[in-house]
Amino acid sequence: MVRTTISSKGQTTIPREFIKLWRTSRVLWRRNPDGSARVSPAPDIMSLLGSASDGKPRDPDEKEKARRELGRNAAKEGLSQ
Repeated sequence: MVRTTISSKGQTTIPREFIKLWRTSRVLWRRNPDGSARVSPAPDIMSLLGSASDGKPRDPDEKEKARRELGRNAAKEGLSQ
């Protein structure tokens, strides 16, 4: 268990060990019925690519092409991180 502090702006730090374990800086917060919260890594949208497969053969470079296209679209819209 790791204890962190909530700042006056309502922010807290994700401990480094979790960032390394989850390999992400985006998290999901879930409120439990008892008032406590559960924090978990947000799924990477690219990890979902092909999860609803229809069984047809795919281009082996499909993920990389999708990443490049998403990057181009984000850059056009000024959303790149």
